[in-house]
Amino acid sequence: VFQHYALFRHMTVFENIAFGLRVRPRDQRPSRKEIARRVRELLSLIQLEGQHDRYPSQLSGGQRQRVALARALAIEPKVLLLDEPFGALDARVRQELRRWLRRLHDEIHITSVFVTHDQEEALEVADRIVVMNAGRIEQVGRSDEVFHHPRTPFVMEFLGNVNVFHGRVEGGRATVAGLDFGPGARGADHAGGGQARVFVRPHQLELSRGPLSPSSFPGTVESVNAAGAVARLDVRTDLAGPLTVEVPQEQFRREGFAVGDAVFVTAREATVFPLDYTI
Repeated sequence: VFQHYALFRHMTVFENIAFGLRVRPRDQRPSRKEIARRVRELLSLIQLEGQHDRYPSQLSGGQRQRVALARALAIEPKVLLLDEPFGALDARVRQELRRWLRRLHDEIHITSVFVTHDQEEALEVADRIVVMNAGRIEQVGRSDEVFHHPRTPFVMEFLGNVNVFHGRVEGGRATVAGLDFGPGARGADHAGGGQARVFVRPHQLELSRGPLSPSSFPGTVESVNAAGAVARLDVRTDLAGPLTVEVPQEQFRREGFAVGDAVFVTAREATVFPLDYTI
């Protein structure tokens, strides 16, 4: 299944889906009646009944990609390869199609290899994720495993937004500019000693008007984006570069954080990797 559909423009939806069956060697080719039955089944599966006589130019991008998927499924492949199939679509259509594809996959139970650069897409669609960097496998696992327990700094940074602090690990504890990140710093106990990078996702940072612990550090709110389920604030600090902090809407409305406010930032959780970490 190609990124840009690769449908035959001069063929109808019906003929596009039937193509792989019609070009089989004569002794393996289904009858015309069987081909028609198979195409009708697939049209129902991709929710395009009644569109069989239309041409690709008469369809939306999402509809075209569903036709391309049906064409690939028509020949009943053992493995389905999808090469960034939603890359040419807008964000809303991508979201709808990946949910549809997940439901379809649960229904037809075909082994699929889905190539994508969209982390959110991979986390939502896949049963197992393979994260690759320059042709090298960094980690393989379920979506929750690779997101919450990354094996390498690349996986940590690739899967979702993350704030990076430069510090040290001594005696199994991570410190940044003298501040102890405490027992919540995952990986510090086996990171050895010396320089390290401390990774904290925006939702793992807590924002407050005053220090919540000895490891709280001061900052100033630079920007606020309150749209969505959480409010996202950029906070300037001396401890690291600008940090992104996600605050629950209830707390954001209660505290009334605004640009220019003096605040304190506290890391509830963190992940530590030695500076020269390799696998």
